[in-house]
Amino acid sequence: MAFYSDDIIEEVKSASDIVDVVSKYVNLRRRGNTYVGLCPFHHEKTGSFSVSKDKQIFHCFGCGVGGNVVSFIMKIENLGFKEAMEFLAEKAGITLPTTSEYDIEMSKDELIKLEADKKEMYEINKVAGRFFYDNIEKSLVAQKYIAERKIEAKTVAKYGLGFALDDNGLTKCLQANGFSEKNMLATGLIGKNDRGVLYDKFKNRFMFPIFDIQKRLIAFGGRTLESKEEMKAKGIPKYVNSPENLIYSKGKHLYGLNVAKSHNSGKMKRILVVEGYMDVISPHQAGITNVVASLGTALTERQGRLLRQYADEVILSYDSDDAGQKAILRGIDILQALNVPTRILQMHDAKDPDEFVLKFGSEKFEKLIDNSISPVEYKVNLIKKEYDFKDTTQKIAFLTKLADILSKVDNVIERDVYVDQYSRELKVGKEAIIAEIEKRTLRNSFDLKKWQLAKPIASQEKETKQVEVLKEKNEELVIYLLTLKDENIFHKLKSIYTNEDIMAFKNPSFVKKLYNLYETGDINSKELMTVCETEEENSLLSEVLIKSSNSDNSTKHVEEVLRALETDKLQNEKMKIIKSLQDGNSENEEVLATKLNEINLKLARK
Repeated sequence: MAFYSDDIIEEVKSASDIVDVVSKYVNLRRRGNTYVGLCPFHHEKTGSFSVSKDKQIFHCFGCGVGGNVVSFIMKIENLGFKEAMEFLAEKAGITLPTTSEYDIEMSKDELIKLEADKKEMYEINKVAGRFFYDNIEKSLVAQKYIAERKIEAKTVAKYGLGFALDDNGLTKCLQANGFSEKNMLATGLIGKNDRGVLYDKFKNRFMFPIFDIQKRLIAFGGRTLESKEEMKAKGIPKYVNSPENLIYSKGKHLYGLNVAKSHNSGKMKRILVVEGYMDVISPHQAGITNVVASLGTALTERQGRLLRQYADEVILSYDSDDAGQKAILRGIDILQALNVPTRILQMHDAKDPDEFVLKFGSEKFEKLIDNSISPVEYKVNLIKKEYDFKDTTQKIAFLTKLADILSKVDNVIERDVYVDQYSRELKVGKEAIIAEIEKRTLRNSFDLKKWQLAKPIASQEKETKQVEVLKEKNEELVIYLLTLKDENIFHKLKSIYTNEDIMAFKNPSFVKKLYNLYETGDINSKELMTVCETEEENSLLSEVLIKSSNSDNSTKHVEEVLRALETDKLQNEKMKIIKSLQDGNSENEEVLATKLNEINLKLARK
C-alpha cells in the first residue's frame, strides 16, 4: 500500500480551495460566513448543504455527510484517497512526488521513519529558537540593534527573535539534548568540517525564526550586524538562511502568516505582502497585524494560494529597485491567475514599510495602504517613464503598449474606465484605443488553466445512509470548545468534563482523541479533520465546525458556554443524588445530602 506524508497532503489541500472545488458541482450562494446549496449526495428541495471557506470543510445537515476537500472529491467522484489526491493535485498544478524521500511507493515503515525524522527536526529548531532567544541577554550587539530598530520586548518574544553567538554553543546544546547528528545537519543549523567536527553555521547574526501556519518552527534567517564595509572586507553576505530540507521549502510559506492569522479571526479583508522580516515586524508592532513577507525575491504560486485562502485582497509592497519591480509584476500575474484581487502600495519618502512606519507612524501607513493602486495603473505608470509624450512617435508606441495591458483586463466595465481615463489624459479618442484593444483581445485569447472538472453524472450513488444528526447538546459544545485550539479553554473544560465524564458521551473515543491532542501538545500541528477515522466522526466534527463558523467565538461567548456546561453537569449530578435519596437505595444518605448542599451552593453562584 502507498502512503503520502502529512506535509504532501496538507500542500494539496491548501492549494485546493474548498469553495472553488465544490462550486463546480453545487450551485453555492453565500449566507453569512458560509456557502449553502442543495446537497449533491441526497435528494432535497431546501438547501441543507454548507461549506465553510474559513475552516475549509463541508457538512450536510440533511444527510449528515461532511469532511474536507479531499473527502468531498472522494465521495462526489467515487474515488479512493490516493486517486482523489491525484485528481486535486493535477487541477492545482502540483506534481506529486514519485521519487525522492517523499516517494509515494515507500512502505509504511519507511514513511513512519521519515515522519520521525521530521518530528525531530521540528524539535531541533524549537530548541535552537529558544537558545537564540536566550542569547540576546548575553549580547550587547544584539541589544543595541534591538534598541536602534525600536523593537519592543513583547515583539521580540512574539516573533521569537534571537542572536547567534560565535562560540559553537548551539552545537553543544543540541548534542546535550541527544539529537541525531543526521537531523542536526539536515536542519542547516549545524555544519561538519573535513575533520568530522561539528560547528554552528549561524555565527554573529541576529536571528529571525520562521514558522509555518501550524506554528511549527521550520527555518531561520540570520542577519549580520556588521557594517557594509566589514561585510565587504570579510566577504560575508547580509543574510544567511536555512536551506530547503524535509520540513522547509521557502516557496510554500509566508513569514509572519502564523502571527497575522492568530491576530485576525476568520478571513482577513486584506493582506500586505512585503520583502523583509522587519517590514513585517515594524507594522505589526504599530498595530497593523495583516502583514506577511515572501521568503524570497518573488511570490510563488503556492504562496499565492495561501494568500487566497486567508485574505479577500492582497496588496504588494516591494522595493523600488529592478528586482522589486520584477517581483511585483510576477506577483500580479500569479495572483490574477488565481483570481485574487490585487493592489500595489506606492511608497514615497521611505525605502520600505519598516522605515515608513518608524518615520511617519501607523496611521499614515494605513492611509498609504488604502490608497494602493490597481495592477493596471501600476503597469501603466511603470511604462510611462519610458516615453516622451511630446514626441508623436513615442506617444504612439506608448499607446500600443497601453492597449496590450488593457487587452488583458477581463472585466469590461473596468477596462472601459481605464480607456476613458487614459483617452482624456493623453487626448486620444476612445475609439482608437478600443480598436487596438480588440485586435489584441482576439490574439491573446488563451486558456488560463481554469478548472474543467467533470460534471456530476446523472446516476450518482444511491442516497447515503441517513446518519444520526441530532447529537447530545453538551457533547457538541465540548467538541466546539476543543476546536478553538486554546489550551487555557481546554484546562477549564477538563476541570468540568474529566476523562471519566466523557465516557458517557455518544462518541467518547472521538472526544478522547481531541483531549489527547491537547495532552500531547499536538493540537496546533494537527488538522482536526485528520483525527476522524469514521464517517460518523467526520459528520460530527464537520457539523460542529460549520455551526461554529456562524457563531460568536469571543471570550465572553466561550465563558458562557463553559458556564452552561458546568451548570448542566451540576444539574445532572443533583438529579442523580435526589433520585438516590428518593429511592432509599444508598447507605450513605448523610454523605449524599452534604454533596447535594455543595451542589446547590455552586448552582446558586452561577
